[in-house]
Amino acid sequence: MYNRKQKQTFQYNTVPTSDNRLHTLLVEKERLIVPIIFIPGVMGSNLKQKTGKYDSKKVWCLDGISSVVGWALPYYGDAKARKIELDPNKTTVDDRGVVKDAAADEVKRIKDYYNTQIILCGYDKDKINEVKRLQQEMRQKIDEAIKNNPENQLFGLRQERGWGTVGNISYGEFLVTLQESLFDPEGNTPSLLNDLIKAPSFRLDEGSKTLLTFYDSKKIDHCNHFYFPVHAMGYNWLESNEESAMALQKLVNITLPKYYKKRGQTCDKVILITHSMGGLVARFYTEALGGSTKVYGVIHGVQPAMGAVAAYTRMKRGTEVNTTFLNKPKDAITENVLGKDAAEMTAVCAQSPGPLQLLPTPEYGIGSQAWLTIEGPDGKDTSYPQTDPYEEIYLAKDKWWCVCEPHLINPLNTAHNLIQMEKDWQKYKDIIMYKVQPFNSSIANRYHPNTYAFFGIENDANTIKSTSLTYQTAHWQRKKINSHNTPPTDHIGDKRRLDLKELLGSRTLQNDAVNEKYTLLPANGNGDGTVPQRSGEIPMKYLTARMHFPVEHEPAYQELISQEFTLRAIVDIMKEVTPNG
Repeated sequence: MYNRKQKQTFQYNTVPTSDNRLHTLLVEKERLIVPIIFIPGVMGSNLKQKTGKYDSKKVWCLDGISSVVGWALPYYGDAKARKIELDPNKTTVDDRGVVKDAAADEVKRIKDYYNTQIILCGYDKDKINEVKRLQQEMRQKIDEAIKNNPENQLFGLRQERGWGTVGNISYGEFLVTLQESLFDPEGNTPSLLNDLIKAPSFRLDEGSKTLLTFYDSKKIDHCNHFYFPVHAMGYNWLESNEESAMALQKLVNITLPKYYKKRGQTCDKVILITHSMGGLVARFYTEALGGSTKVYGVIHGVQPAMGAVAAYTRMKRGTEVNTTFLNKPKDAITENVLGKDAAEMTAVCAQSPGPLQLLPTPEYGIGSQAWLTIEGPDGKDTSYPQTDPYEEIYLAKDKWWCVCEPHLINPLNTAHNLIQMEKDWQKYKDIIMYKVQPFNSSIANRYHPNTYAFFGIENDANTIKSTSLTYQTAHWQRKKINSHNTPPTDHIGDKRRLDLKELLGSRTLQNDAVNEKYTLLPANGNGDGTVPQRSGEIPMKYLTARMHFPVEHEPAYQELISQEFTLRAIVDIMKEVTPNG
């Protein structure tokens, strides 16, 4: 059995001082538990049907490419299927995702040994009982290996710590690396922590209030007073991030203290690590729900701090991978899984507060910093929002550039029944007014006082790689066309639309005198492919440290630089924390 106390040996006289014989006593000092909670980005959590049954249907499973490929197929992943399946009111978090157990390597060794012995038995009928004995012994050895693993003994199984709630395809390897970087089964300082005595492989942004350097190793050694079990909190990313923040509040304030108390350990505060939209969840918990005092520090990765223009463009044209199954099959699958056009994206987003809370907030830009540009008939541009993105873009149903096109909200309403369309629009409007706008306002320019952040941009803005090109602004370019089609009248919204089947980057209109076709220009800003520099570059006045480097959005935590930044931030967060909390 692994002792959950840190062992320190001291020598004491246990006989009269005239006797020179010394006896060694073992003094055990308890380490304070400091859970590290990882909060994933949008679409990064596994979801299932909300039926109350453990074996309920998996809805969104991120174990690997094969587990999500169905969403890329016709019918199974079209707008109608998404409208039905990806409903925030009918889904909940699924904790059955793939998890690599702490004893996985030992389990593999056991399986390899016993399976070899079973194969050697061949198909000899006289050895059936021997095969059964080997199989039973193998199961017993596996159970013992998992039970006796030091990490499992101290912190419980990784499955119990929520790892199965987040997408293995995006975060599985990172979680394993993070835990192995913070825990050594022999009770020593993990080698990756010791490596931090070297100079960082990155440069912090100017204005950072700490160096993240540990040349004398004292701050690293200080971490030996603590245990850092890695937890993950998947959440229903279709729901409002406010609800997810309340789930985080329950986890930190109630669930974890009880969990570790039952294990005879003390847990009072945590460290939060977030990816993308997970940062919004964490900010609402610490700043709007009063959770700041329960958190030692927060580490944000590629957070859309003020929203992302991509949330607008994807509802207008779909995910912008722009590739085919022939040249880049994995990227093409990703594009089709996330939503290949406006119909698939709108069917989900229009009913889901979480994704809508990723739209650019007023802080992102209004007036001279407006981010949506429409080229007019005279060649002059008109930019939005001038004063209010909610009224001018998100709820402007009579404008063709409205983020949510009314006829795409409900693909089940194939006849475009006006009464049903009005009801669907009102539901969407209520989400914007009562869940999106208030949420955005509650966290605007508010961060935990001990916040570390990294974001992705190309260092040379003049030579941006295609994977880093990001919508910092959206520009619709106008072109005059010849057409004599009659504009439709059976839908809510801009009645000048000529082709209701336009679902990608073009929109055709008819004015009184001339027909026009508008095309959404490609992204040309700097960023990580999803979050633009304007939103990822959180002002330094809110941060303890900040770092940027070229990195793609989704796999941000798979990069060695971001992992090193995260480890250094954890050590820095703990430098002033005393062992008694």
